[in-house]
Amino acid sequence: MKIWTSEHIFNHPWETVTKAAMQKYPNPMNPSVFGVDVLDRSVDSRGRLHSNRLLSAEWGLPSIVKSFIA
Repeated sequence: MKIWTSEHIFNHPWETVTKAAMQKYPNPMNPSVFGVDVLDRSVDSRGRLHSNRLLSAEWGLPSIVKSFIA
C-alpha cells in the first residue's frame, strides 16, 4: 500500500541532502511526529536514494471538532 510519495531534486552535495533528510524527524518544530522507523533503504543504479519510513505521529483533533464532541 502506498499512501504518499514525493520527489524533488536538490542542487546540493549528496552528503548534505541525505544527512538533512534523515535528521528531519523528530524535531522541536513539529512535536506531533515523535518517531521514525526505517523500513527499507537502498540506492539505485542511478545513485538515487530510496527510503521507506514509517512515521509515528499524534495529530489530535482540531478545537472545533473537540467542541462538538464534548
